[in-house]
Amino acid sequence: MTAPSGHEVRSAKTRAQLIEAAIDVIGAVGYEGASTRAITQAAKTPLSAIPYHFGGKGELYMAAAQMIAEYARERFGEVIHILDAPASGSESEAFEKALLHLLHIILSNAEPHSWTSFVARCAYENDEAFSLIHKQAIEPMLQRLVEAVTAISSGDLGIAAARLRINAVVTAIFSFRFLRGVMVRGMDWENLQDDGAAQLEKMISDLCRSSFLPVRPAT
Repeated sequence: MTAPSGHEVRSAKTRAQLIEAAIDVIGAVGYEGASTRAITQAAKTPLSAIPYHFGGKGELYMAAAQMIAEYARERFGEVIHILDAPASGSESEAFEKALLHLLHIILSNAEPHSWTSFVARCAYENDEAFSLIHKQAIEPMLQRLVEAVTAISSGDLGIAAARLRINAVVTAIFSFRFLRGVMVRGMDWENLQDDGAAQLEKMISDLCRSSFLPVRPAT
């Protein structure tokens, strides 16, 4: 394989800088408020870099969404893997473990804060960038969770009800990242990771043992 030329290396670096800057700036002020000048200043690149590498601000915005979608697809793929290849125990146990793993992903806060702000703004606008992220990263996980809970409940929970309940639970879990202040202040916690994680895990397990998500026997 031919090694990349110096120009290709520099071009890839500039593209990466622009995408990171776009996430930072758009996450802070939104797509409409993010000027190309502000993005290139944050990226420390000339103003001409955006049209040269992406064509325009819209294409850069979608490139940023694509990068986040690819990362999220890999992380949420871990949830799907637990459902598809349970290490031990029943499908019901695997379903509970999958939801708990999703909770851990959200609570870990492993990604830059600007990514959270970027996705929150995309989701609020429900624009084409969020459509891309949802279709590539979130929808496959949701679909697999719906399939799992429908199969485990042996028809007691229809597809429509399963889809509604899975979307409600996953949205609630996502809110622990995007609306964490509501939970932290409401529960008088210092932070979710230290004070709330165990209680939130128990809540998820309780849901899996309830009539809301009938996948585990009540204990």
